[in-house]
Amino acid sequence: MADFGFVGASYEAPSIYQDAQECINWFPEVDPTKAPGSRGVVALYPTPGLTTVAALSAQAEVRGMRTLSGGQYMVAVCGGYVYLLNYTFTPTIIGQLNTTSGRVGISDNGLNVYIVDGSYRYTWRISNPSTATFQGTISGTTLTVTNFTSGTLAVNQALFGVNVQPGTVIVSGSGTTWTLNQTNTVATAENMSTADVAGYITGAISGTTLTVSAINPGATIYPGQTVVGSGVTANTIITALGSGSVLSAAISTAGTNYAVNDNITVLGGVYGNSPATFTVTSIGGSGAVTGLTQTYSGQYTSFPLNPASTSTSGSGSGLTLTLTTGTGTGQTGNYVVNNSQSVGSETMYILNWSVLPSNDGAFQGGTIVDIVDNYFVYNDPNTQKWAASNLLSPITYGLSYASKFTGPDNLVSLVCDHGQVYLLGEKTSEVWADTGTFPFAFQRIPGSSSEHGISAPFSVSRVGNSFAYLAKNNRGQAEIVMMNGYFPQRISTHAVENTLVDQYINDAVAYTYQLEGHEVYVISFPTLDLTWAYDFTTQMWHKWLWVDSNNIYHRHRSNCSAFFQGVVLVGDWENGLIYQLDPTNYTDNGSLIRRLRRAPHLVTDLQRQYFAEMQIQFQPGVGLSGKPSEALIPNATYYQSPLIISTSLTVDPGKIIVVSPSTSQATTTGVDPQAMLRWSSNGGSTWSNEHWTSIGKIGRYNNRAIWRRLGWSRDRIFEVVVTDPIKAVIVSANLKAEEGES
Repeated sequence: MADFGFVGASYEAPSIYQDAQECINWFPEVDPTKAPGSRGVVALYPTPGLTTVAALSAQAEVRGMRTLSGGQYMVAVCGGYVYLLNYTFTPTIIGQLNTTSGRVGISDNGLNVYIVDGSYRYTWRISNPSTATFQGTISGTTLTVTNFTSGTLAVNQALFGVNVQPGTVIVSGSGTTWTLNQTNTVATAENMSTADVAGYITGAISGTTLTVSAINPGATIYPGQTVVGSGVTANTIITALGSGSVLSAAISTAGTNYAVNDNITVLGGVYGNSPATFTVTSIGGSGAVTGLTQTYSGQYTSFPLNPASTSTSGSGSGLTLTLTTGTGTGQTGNYVVNNSQSVGSETMYILNWSVLPSNDGAFQGGTIVDIVDNYFVYNDPNTQKWAASNLLSPITYGLSYASKFTGPDNLVSLVCDHGQVYLLGEKTSEVWADTGTFPFAFQRIPGSSSEHGISAPFSVSRVGNSFAYLAKNNRGQAEIVMMNGYFPQRISTHAVENTLVDQYINDAVAYTYQLEGHEVYVISFPTLDLTWAYDFTTQMWHKWLWVDSNNIYHRHRSNCSAFFQGVVLVGDWENGLIYQLDPTNYTDNGSLIRRLRRAPHLVTDLQRQYFAEMQIQFQPGVGLSGKPSEALIPNATYYQSPLIISTSLTVDPGKIIVVSPSTSQATTTGVDPQAMLRWSSNGGSTWSNEHWTSIGKIGRYNNRAIWRRLGWSRDRIFEVVVTDPIKAVIVSANLKAEEGES
């Protein structure tokens, strides 16, 4: 009985008596050149292992990663900190979030990185951040360097590190003692890094106008940067360059019939993205306007003539304004800031990292962010709203937003694909496109609505020329789909969906990786402690799991992914490690990988079957060479099975005990790699003892993995497990069996 279906994908039916197939930590590889039914058409290859390339100092969940445009840097968020990795995978802290857990959305436009964490939005002006790395402590405003690593520490550098307050700048000092601009407490020496500030200036602020009278050579001011100084309000950011912007307006003619909260738009002039806008804050008799708040400074190439006429969202008329315009173009001049304040002339610092304030755009938070046509687009959590930033800018015009309206359900996630924005709601979805309209550039595409929503906002990931996600609708349970045009197509099987029935799945996270011609959509369910992987190339599913020291399966260690410096990187969901997905490493960062294949039922009209011999064609001769070394499994001690506990047995504290069935493996895991076979003779309800045989030491290419005298059954299931850190490829299997008469 050659190739009796032993090699295949995971498929466990609701009743294991129908099907109980498992494929854990192997993935099917199809050879299309072989004739159907021949040996080795489908083989099982080991899933890639994990090789550490970076350890982030926060030692927490890696919440998101993105390779920046141009491929020179990668951004990773770990715990409450944002890291930049260079081509050597060296991490440097560049910013700090107001939250410490949960997945984040990250995008970039080549100029700015944009991050959302649900409650807040952040931006970083892309620059080379690495100036100095060292260990140090902070007491009050005094930084003490305890161990210098690299670079040059100097005045006018921004300081970053775990427990270092955002906006901290070195203002004086030398050697090992430096003075900071604000108070910090870091009692125990921690890793820190610095970066040159974007600029240090002499400036004053009146209302929302920053006047820069001097700036250091080589510096340039951009919208989205943070301004810090002794008298400057916290979280003050530059929202617009002065040149092309309206700094303030005086009421020239008050008009009539206006109401508080009316939106006012300045007419005239030539503008790029949008004109200046205001909100009425107070009125006098007959609805005359007595107070205005500026909501947007405009982006003009030619200003309206004073006094400028206006339009309104209400019924008022006659309001005209005398506009004051700025002069800043990146150097000295006038700029617009978000916080109204009064600060006399002083030294200020311009920082590349900013927490975007609540008055940027129509709302503060965001769960997902993406980029299309040089707009950052992001959602407002727990609402139907979504917004778009200004062109090539992290700043958002206050009226640049809209709402999903196919159904009453909230917007959960969004993704930009083929130049369009897919809005994925709780139960319905729709697609929008850039039409250049004002004040919001996007319009819904007629006929693009779908009666499918999304269960988990971070289950979206690109697959092939489209994207996949965990979908749901108003008719029942979840399924995994891939978008085909404007409408989703199911790619999950009943077996995959059966594991999700009546379970909490809204925390699912997904990413896609591509290795050796296989594009794989990986979706993990933290609450279920389960990871499924869909191979887009073969259209087959397998489970991808991590096994702990107690031999118990858990979700895979990876939480997010990025392709950087020619390798696929993934971030750990717990410990701050970033790994390479390494097809030549057969461990998970040194921990054993337990690979399991459970074959289909063998039934012949429920007659007796007598099994004389089973042979699995592994790739032979793959045993490890060299002298035995515990380095194969760090922090481990090996013992031969069975392990007899006695008073003479001593184990070093912290050591992992590995019990092996053979003398050679007991002392040298992988030198004589083993395969374990067991079977069930009652459809998967109970299982036999374990039976071990050799896969083949190094160079023994004629080795055969054979088990004999396997008994009889009316319904037989075979299961094979390999844990040795080797290239465990299963090409095929064959079985010698006879059918009985009863």
